Amino acid sequence: MSAPTTTPPPAATRPAPAARGNLWRGILWLAWRQHRTVLIGAAVTTAVMLTWMAVNASDLQSAIDLCHGPDCAKAVADERLGRIRDGADIAGYQLNLVVFLPAMLGMFIGAPLLSREYEQRTLMLAWSQDITPMRWLFGKLAVIGTVIAGLAAALAAECLHVAQLVHLADRRSLFEGTLFQAGGWMPLTLGLAWGMFGVAVGAALRRVLPSLVVVLGSFAGRTTLMEQVRPHLMDPVTRTIPLGPDRGAGGDPFVPVPNELVLDGGKAPFVDAAGQVHPYGEVMSQACGSIPDGRGDAFFSCLKQHGFVGMQQSLQPEGRLGTFHLIENGINLTLFVVSLAVTWWLVRRGRAAA
Repeated sequence: MSAPTTTPPPAATRPAPAARGNLWRGILWLAWRQHRTVLIGAAVTTAVMLTWMAVNASDLQSAIDLCHGPDCAKAVADERLGRIRDGADIAGYQLNLVVFLPAMLGMFIGAPLLSREYEQRTLMLAWSQDITPMRWLFGKLAVIGTVIAGLAAALAAECLHVAQLVHLADRRSLFEGTLFQAGGWMPLTLGLAWGMFGVAVGAALRRVLPSLVVVLGSFAGRTTLMEQVRPHLMDPVTRTIPLGPDRGAGGDPFVPVPNELVLDGGKAPFVDAAGQVHPYGEVMSQACGSIPDGRGDAFFSCLKQHGFVGMQQSLQPEGRLGTFHLIENGINLTLFVVSLAVTWWLVRRGRAAA
């Protein structure tokens, strides 16, 4: 009588490529269904913002091109001045809104992505299905990230144009706060970084409201910190400016100014004929500080009588603008990668503890 035989259980096999493809399509479709209202709202808001920016930019450009310098009759020059001021003010509001959008993205799209799931206790249900937590997470991030990246790229491209027009109209350097953050594709990298930062904060705190507060406070702190750190990302250069009143720009107040970042805050030290440098406060307290404001010629005459020939100015030159944008974009992308890694670790830990 032959010994009974047993059939070994079939070895576990990986899903076929077609099955894996269907699984990912299902994950992406589910992520879109779950978040489509927010994403469609973001797309509509972006379209409205882009239209508003484009219309105002067209009006501002036509005002700038109306006439130049001595060729402007007084009536035309007055009309041009009014239109430029109005258009530049509106463009400034628009750029400020765009610069703040990454914080809104992190607060209202990034932070609730996981924290709301934890609060409503729906994560365990999702992870008990035929889907791993990592696939669930990256499926959501793929859908939301792709849409947000496209919208942010469109806004960043328009901001480049608007910032250039504000530079011409307001005679402001592109190194200045809002113009700097609106240029160099910064809205794109800031949007990605702070959206992902919001997801990481939500995964860590697991509560929506505290996550919103942390993201907002962190963004405000980052903005304040970078305003202080940015001028010193590279060693500044110095130059000596001869003494004399500001004579303007050839009679046309809308000739572009250099895109420089001046670091002395209007209190550059003075230089004498021997090349010695004297601190601003010392000169003002001991020599010419008693001359009333508005008497510029008398002030400069006083300085020359005391042997001063110029002012030593510290600045970041125009040629470094692209490098500074590259540095800050690198910082933003580093924040994105770190936030993604932290989120991945928190989700894995949360699944293991479940």
